[in-house]
Amino acid sequence: MNTVLVPINDSSDIECAIKHVIERYRTQPVTLFLLNVQMPISKFVTRFVGRRQIDEFHQENGMQILQPMIEKLDAAGIPHQERIVIGHKAESIAQFAREHHCDQIVVPKHKSIFENIGLGSVGSQLRQLIGSDGRCDISEVY
Repeated sequence: MNTVLVPINDSSDIECAIKHVIERYRTQPVTLFLLNVQMPISKFVTRFVGRRQIDEFHQENGMQILQPMIEKLDAAGIPHQERIVIGHKAESIAQFAREHHCDQIVVPKHKSIFENIGLGSVGSQLRQLIGSDGRCDISEVY
């Protein structure tokens, strides 16, 4: 069975990804991971707040972002697993995909100001980090 990773960072990602994920699952069932990447909290803040509180903060924020996608997948009867990781977006997604042997990453495509000035989309960053060895397809969906 193929493994598909769907990184979700905000509500606009859900609308982009849900249709593609449901269509993909209907044609061929897959193991589906939903991933939210939380940015690390500044060391200035972590000096005054306990590790457990920070972990809870990341977990709550991540689940709040993933919840609408979880509800849509549950309503469609599509099994999934959700994960929340801390780190920088593209690097964390690439690492998760490698560790879980993902065959495809479905990345919602947004035209951003960063793309306009040449920094590239998350999809293009992932292509650079993962490489073109053909093990993991990166699909940018609108």
